[in-house]
Amino acid sequence: MEEHFNESQRPVNPRRKSRTQMQVFKEAYLPAIIIAVAAILTIVFIAGSITRASQKKNFEKEAIAASEAAAAAEKARMEQEVNDLIAKAQGYADQYDYQAAIDVLNSFSGDISEYLQLNDKILEYERAEKTMVEWTDPSKIPNLSFQLLIADPARAFKYAGWSNSINKNFITTGEFSKILQQLYENGYVLVDFDDFITTETNTSGKTVYKAKAMRLPSGKKPIMLTQTNVNYNYYLIDSDNDHKADAKGGGFASKLLWDGQNFTCEMVDATGKTVTGDYDLVPILEKFIAAHPDFSYHGARANLALTGHNGLLGYRTHPAYEEHPEASKIFGQAEYEKAKKDAATVINALRDRGYIVSCYTYSNISYKDADLALIQSNLQSWKNSVTPILGDTQVLTYAQGGDIAGKGAYSGNKYAALQKFGFRYYLGFCEDGKPWTIIEKDYVRQGRIMVSGANLAYHSDWFNGMFKASTVLDQTRGTIPQ
Repeated sequence: MEEHFNESQRPVNPRRKSRTQMQVFKEAYLPAIIIAVAAILTIVFIAGSITRASQKKNFEKEAIAASEAAAAAEKARMEQEVNDLIAKAQGYADQYDYQAAIDVLNSFSGDISEYLQLNDKILEYERAEKTMVEWTDPSKIPNLSFQLLIADPARAFKYAGWSNSINKNFITTGEFSKILQQLYENGYVLVDFDDFITTETNTSGKTVYKAKAMRLPSGKKPIMLTQTNVNYNYYLIDSDNDHKADAKGGGFASKLLWDGQNFTCEMVDATGKTVTGDYDLVPILEKFIAAHPDFSYHGARANLALTGHNGLLGYRTHPAYEEHPEASKIFGQAEYEKAKKDAATVINALRDRGYIVSCYTYSNISYKDADLALIQSNLQSWKNSVTPILGDTQVLTYAQGGDIAGKGAYSGNKYAALQKFGFRYYLGFCEDGKPWTIIEKDYVRQGRIMVSGANLAYHSDWFNGMFKASTVLDQTRGTIPQ
């Protein structure tokens, strides 16, 4: 008889083993875990992709921003360069050096065609250059010559022992300022020797001097300025002969100063206080040119003629131990060395600014009247005491009307001595107030028109066309000695 079993009663197959925990795990949980992990990885991948995309977008934004900032900075730099070049070029153009102005603008580091203001300025200067006219006659260039300027007329015209000489031979700072203004209004511009003289080297290796044409704006006329004896000598500032400026001095500056940017003068005023200001030609001329840059052609200034026996520019650089036995007690070696260093600094600044620095003989003597031995000795003192501070100069401004040949040709032993000491430009006097310049192959000579109290009063016609002497003269002078 067949037996029937329900499922629970079915006998166990002896060959069928029971499932392990691992099998249960694999069968029951592993698929779910794999699915979960896959889901997580998918989420992570998607999130990472989103993050990377976001980062990439941020990086791209940052790169764009950096690029735009760099472009803006470069544009600003270019615009600043343009503005700087235009300002620099205008400085040259104000002094009629249009080619130099154009060269400055053409030095622009970028594409000049992208900046209309540069192109417009170049066209402006090219047009201005074409309107210039040639000045071909150096013989008609006046050179106005001044001594030190009187800073305090009240003291100067009453200075014991010297008042008449000062009234006759010197002019005041106020008179000089009026002269500059009238020269400017009458169309005069300052020039330098290099503006109308050129040099060549001949086949023998010798320098040859020749005239060259200047190009000036229509209606403008060239002029030169000279100041002599720019040493602030003791006799004008030291009333008690102690080698120091004092309150009872003649009312003149005592030293030319340079502060790294500007020239001023030092002076001891009537109260005995040491003050600084525009007490002589250089600082007055500098301020005038700063206000009227078109008064200076290509940056020309003035010729400053120095002696050496009282020092240079108010610095007591002379060998005091030789010339003034007691001076070593006053100055001392340390102060002497400092004076030489300070004087050299001021002289270098003057030359950098465009001034000529020339020799006025070592001790303010007439080379016309001196014999050859005295001239040679005098120039040797210059070479020994002044040249180490000043450096070389080719310009000799004659003192005391001492041109060795008047208006005649140079020759002879005196001329040979001057050539040996390196002089090639010689400045004498205009005895009749008429300008003259002589250019020979070996040298250049020029006459100076003396501007003094006496000449303003009694030879006012010498200055006709340049300025009106009667409107210049200081009325506090009283009667001016002839």
